[in-house]
Amino acid sequence: MAQQLTEKDIAGDILSSIKFNASGYLHAVIEAQDQVIRQTFLDYQNQCLASQEKIFRYMQDQGWYRVPMNKETMG
Repeated sequence: MAQQLTEKDIAGDILSSIKFNASGYLHAVIEAQDQVIRQTFLDYQNQCLASQEKIFRYMQDQGWYRVPMNKETMG
């Protein structure tokens, strides 16, 4: 019997995909020689980052995503 994905699983997969895409767009922005293409990739990356924040906040609100804190991060 197939196991069903939970809402947490789906949100985590979406977050991972967005992170992967944002990384790819960053690479494309850095490598683009044409300013119009560079701006297009930058726009796509910004859209990814906005989506990432929404999914991250949703997962954090649900208690599904905790950012580890340590003395170095806290200053």
